[in-house]
Amino acid sequence: MICKKCGCIVETGAKVCTFCGEQAEVSSDDLLNTFAGDRAAEDIRAHIPTLVGLHELAEVPVDKERLIGELQRLQGYFSRIRGKYATLGDLWLMQSQNGEPKLGNYTLGGFLATLFFYLILTGFVPGVTWTFFFVVWLGATSITYIQAGKAYERRKAQLEADIRGVENEVRSYYNQADHCFLPLDYSDPQIIRELIVGITNGTITSFREYKVQG
Repeated sequence: MICKKCGCIVETGAKVCTFCGEQAEVSSDDLLNTFAGDRAAEDIRAHIPTLVGLHELAEVPVDKERLIGELQRLQGYFSRIRGKYATLGDLWLMQSQNGEPKLGNYTLGGFLATLFFYLILTGFVPGVTWTFFFVVWLGATSITYIQAGKAYERRKAQLEADIRGVENEVRSYYNQADHCFLPLDYSDPQIIRELIVGITNGTITSFREYKVQG
């Protein structure tokens, strides 16, 4: 946030400005809180398609041999889009690692960069005041933090769009499967293979006993 009295940066969630003591006012339109001024993320989200619905599940075969045979058939079917499952996994990992920029990091970075610039400048212009230093520090920190925030929101929105796109491809293909009794979470060929092995050797009596790792 930006203090409305002195113009200094206030850490998000702070009650008062640490520079002048003015009470901080939290606003949904706050420049640093919402990274306003960049519509790219909103434009991306506006074009994210609706999540494709799933068809009703077929009945699970009761006979063990038939169950294994059906699982093998479904494994072959879903193996054709094995790459989609891997892509989804990569996108989910990227989404979890897409960290929001921290104001403290940019404040420190802005301070060091401004100090370096200030020391060089005072070598040529000895009369430069500390007020100039703080103004440049504030400006450098604000600009870099806002730009990082915009980039973060764009990456976040793009990842959401990419994930939705791949999810819909997988869901559409899943809906075309003939007599599919497996929930979508169990349709990954690797999971089906583990189900087949478990049911064959008796460690799993039903696919419902198998816990999909999230």
